[in-house]
Amino acid sequence: MVGKFNVLVVDDDPDKAHLLEFALQMAGYDVRVASNGEEGLAVVESYQPDLVIADVMMPLVDGYELARRIRENPRTRFIPVILQTAGRSNAEDLRKGSEVGALGYITDPTDLDLLLARTRTLLDFKSYLDSCEEAAFTDHLTGLPNRRRFERQLDREVARTLRYGHAFSLLMLDIDHFKLVNDTHGHEAGDQTLSRLGRVLQEGTRGIDLASRIGGEEFSVILTETDLIGALEVAERLRLAIKALEVPGVGGITASFGVAEFPSDAQTARELITLADNALYMAKREGRDRIVGVPRQSNSKMAGSVQS
Repeated sequence: MVGKFNVLVVDDDPDKAHLLEFALQMAGYDVRVASNGEEGLAVVESYQPDLVIADVMMPLVDGYELARRIRENPRTRFIPVILQTAGRSNAEDLRKGSEVGALGYITDPTDLDLLLARTRTLLDFKSYLDSCEEAAFTDHLTGLPNRRRFERQLDREVARTLRYGHAFSLLMLDIDHFKLVNDTHGHEAGDQTLSRLGRVLQEGTRGIDLASRIGGEEFSVILTETDLIGALEVAERLRLAIKALEVPGVGGITASFGVAEFPSDAQTARELITLADNALYMAKREGRDRIVGVPRQSNSKMAGSVQS
């Protein structure tokens, strides 16, 4: 049974597109169809398919240009592309297909067996690459995304907000007196504490949010389409859930939070991190086990403090 990979078919011939759609669906794939190269690029950006199968000869944006733009976009550059055509089959065409990044070039669009074989091979390879990427972007102690994944996702959220105007918020938090936990109870107990807190963050956030361990006892949560008021409410629920934890051999723990909103508080990802970090440090200075958010009036002072 083939896994539910997502395949995008881009072809301006509706009969051929529907034939490919049917064949791929029968093979077990989820399939979307775009009727031209421009539409295909838009679908690639929003849909993030696992594979693109495109006709070469299309008006405005042909298959070569489609593949080239997919490779140039950092968000889509690792999506494999198969080009197919009956009218462009000489050595120069094959070379051009390779130069723009196509990993398959089929000169007989009626050979569905060959197309499905290439599709299976490329999707198996992409699945392997995805698993390697997942391992590289995961904190193995907590199972949460690591700092590299956090920074990549934060850049994407900033770009999405600048494009569509939907605000999001960032929580920065760390465990209060964590060094004392390690010094008193040992590093194994410290690891258990980090793991338990990571589970609270996973269970206390939505699937569209991203909770990460970004280093030591410091964690972050990207709250998609959430303003500062909503973020403070989420932070309070997480603070109480963490305070209710009982870690074997350690007992109860607490955490402090800093909260900032984009774009109201910051204009760049780096600035947003700095503001949320500053708010976190103020929460520490004010006594820990509390939440501090960046105020609406000025970024130079902290407000929105929620205490236990």
